[in-house]
Amino acid sequence: MKVNIKSFLAFQKALPVIKRIESHGFQAFFVGGAVRDALIGRQIGDVDLASSAIPEKILDIFEKVIPVGIEHGTVIVRFDGESYEITTFRSESGYQDYRHPDKVEFVSDIKEDLARRDFTINAIALDKNGDVIDPFEGLQAIESKKIQAVGNPYERFEEDPLRIMRAVRFVSQLGYTIEEETMAAIQQQGMLLEKIAVERVAIEFEKMLQGEALVQAIDICDDASLFCRFPIFRDYPDLFHQAKTITFPLGGFAEIISYFVFRLPEVSIEDWSRQWKLSKQVKNDAKGINEAIQYYDSNGLDEWLVYQLPEKLISSFARVAGILYTRDPDRLKENVKKLRTTLVITNRRELAFQAKDLFDITPQKPKGPWIGKLLKTLEKKVVSRELRNDYNEIKEWVSKWNPPGKD
Repeated sequence: MKVNIKSFLAFQKALPVIKRIESHGFQAFFVGGAVRDALIGRQIGDVDLASSAIPEKILDIFEKVIPVGIEHGTVIVRFDGESYEITTFRSESGYQDYRHPDKVEFVSDIKEDLARRDFTINAIALDKNGDVIDPFEGLQAIESKKIQAVGNPYERFEEDPLRIMRAVRFVSQLGYTIEEETMAAIQQQGMLLEKIAVERVAIEFEKMLQGEALVQAIDICDDASLFCRFPIFRDYPDLFHQAKTITFPLGGFAEIISYFVFRLPEVSIEDWSRQWKLSKQVKNDAKGINEAIQYYDSNGLDEWLVYQLPEKLISSFARVAGILYTRDPDRLKENVKKLRTTLVITNRRELAFQAKDLFDITPQKPKGPWIGKLLKTLEKKVVSRELRNDYNEIKEWVSKWNPPGKD
């Protein structure tokens, strides 16, 4: 089989890198996810290369080289404004930490290098002419839409248990099924997930719930008893069943947390963030989405919800609410955006009556938390059209609500 390299801009840009390596007497090939996606017909991402040149030779060949994993044969080459990860052909053995090989040996054959890959769909290389090197029948796996381990699946998962999650993630992203022996290994070796860093599992779990075929992936997690290997889930088995009610893709971990916190309020956003070791940004976004969902659950969609919802969380809110209330998230998103265009004000700075105005009419009243609370009340009344955004009208309301000189 041959791939038309010219039809992929990313491959075209990387061709001079391959040609320069070859001009120095070494081999170089396209490898990794870009090759897989090109063969499947998906949009390709970053282009990775494998070469017979050892890292020291790559350092000699190119001017800008970052030795990110030079001890394992990997460097990043900066060329014509792009970054390319180049790894020397290698074989690996011994994985005492369930991630990194204890021994790496550089080899001269691309086929030996492909033998260390996780799944056959990822064990395919392309040369500069677009000719396919496929020693493990990855093309056949693509044609039959199968996720199959390279060689012995039990050995592959023992080397790095994260491959279990990667298999399930590929099911979600590609809509593929898992080959029988590979699936049997997943069912038997799921406990190995507890031996690896939760941050690594979190990345794959998040990607799994972003795929179009996430329903099938969730079923596999349930059937293979993988959920009980995850933080929070292992202590709350009912969440397994709640996961099965997720019927279309979520956009990230903040949405995932928001969904499950609504289903199981006794586990807080802080608990999820701490146990999954998520960033402060994810935690804050989850809080914002959750607050909007809680309000929506009690009041429906109105101006006050839309006013308080940060623009960057509109899509997230719509997706989570769409799943929870079995509604069309795209329509809900459009309704939010439409309502947003009708708001009287879009932030507190646009309020006709500010804190300084409050001080002017209550000079003797000590400052305190009441100021923020009052301004919040004014915001809500203006947004909800109970008051016009007019200085005199708001001032009159404030004077009646809290006449000067009185507590």
